[in-house]
Amino acid sequence: METIKGQIIEERDINSVEVTSTEKECKSCKQKGLTNGQKGMAALGIYLVFVSIYGTIKLVREILNYFGY
Repeated sequence: METIKGQIIEERDINSVEVTSTEKECKSCKQKGLTNGQKGMAALGIYLVFVSIYGTIKLVREILNYFGY
């Protein structure tokens, strides 16, 4: 069996970090949820993805019909 050497860390050896209220947070950290503009852009993005998939399927079907498949 192999022995493992270790070191005991005492509570007084650990540096405690306290966050003071004087530290400023960035705007993105304070922001809660999405803004109306971000919601609109997300909805537009989802719409464009589905429309492009639908359009691609329709285009492939039209090409196949043109060549008689």
